[in-house]
Amino acid sequence: MSNETQTSNTTVTQNTKEKSGSKFWAWLLAALLIVLAAFFVWDKIRSNKKYKNLETEHQQTAEEFLKYKSENESMEANYSDLQRRYDALNSQLGGTQSENVSLKKIVADQDSALKALKALKSDVSKALSNFTSDELKIQEKDGKLYVLLMDKLLFKSGSADIEKKGRTAITKIAKELAKNPDFGILVEGHTDNQPIKNSVFKDNWDLSTARATTVVRFLSESGLPQKRLTAAGRGEYSPIASNGTDAGRAQNRRTEIILTPNFVRTNTAK
Repeated sequence: MSNETQTSNTTVTQNTKEKSGSKFWAWLLAALLIVLAAFFVWDKIRSNKKYKNLETEHQQTAEEFLKYKSENESMEANYSDLQRRYDALNSQLGGTQSENVSLKKIVADQDSALKALKALKSDVSKALSNFTSDELKIQEKDGKLYVLLMDKLLFKSGSADIEKKGRTAITKIAKELAKNPDFGILVEGHTDNQPIKNSVFKDNWDLSTARATTVVRFLSESGLPQKRLTAAGRGEYSPIASNGTDAGRAQNRRTEIILTPNFVRTNTAK
C-alpha cells in the first residue's frame, strides 16, 4: 500500500473520530440543556405551587384576621354593655344597701317601741289593779295601748264632770305616762246612740267632745305636757258593742286613752 493511501485512511479515521467527538459533545450539551430546562421548569412549577400555597395561606390568615377582628369588636360591645349593666346594678345595690340599713333601723325601732309598749301596759295594769273590769279595760292592738274608762267610773249620765273615783284612776295613769315620754296620748270620748236629754249639750257628739276635753285638761293638770295631748269626740259613731241592749250601751259609753309610741305615730304620718 502506498504512502498516499495510508495517509488518506489516516485522515478519514481522524475525521471520523473528530465527527464522533463533535456529536458526543453536541449530545452532551443537548442533554445538559434539557436537564437545565427541566430544572427550570420544575423550579418554576415548585415556585408557582409555593406561591399558590402562600397565597392560600395569606387568604386564610386574612379571613381569620377579619373573623377575630369581628369577634373582638363584638366582645368589646358586650364588655361595654356588661360594664353599663354592672354600673347600673352597682348603683342599685348601693341604693338597696341604704334601704336595707333604713329598713333594719325601722325594724329595730319598731321592736324597741313594742317592748316599751308591753312594759307600759304592765305598769299601767299594776297601777290600776284596784279597779274592776266593768270600770275600765286595758287592751293592746295595732301597736297601741288602749285604756277604756267606762262612764260608770268617770261620769254621771249627761255630764262632763269627772267623778272622784275617775280622777283617782286618771291620776294613776298620768303618773305612769310621765315616766314614758315617748308615747303620744289621744283621748277619745264615746257615747251610746240614745239622744241626750239636757240643755247643756247639743247632742252626743257634743257631749263626747266635752268629756274628752275634760280628761285632757285633767291629765295636763296632773303634770303631762300639753303637746303630748289630743282630745277627740266620736259620739255614737264608733261603738264596740250593740246598742240594742243595756249591757252593750254601757260598753259604748266610754272614754278611751290611746297611747301610741312615737315610732308608730311617725311612720303612720309618713
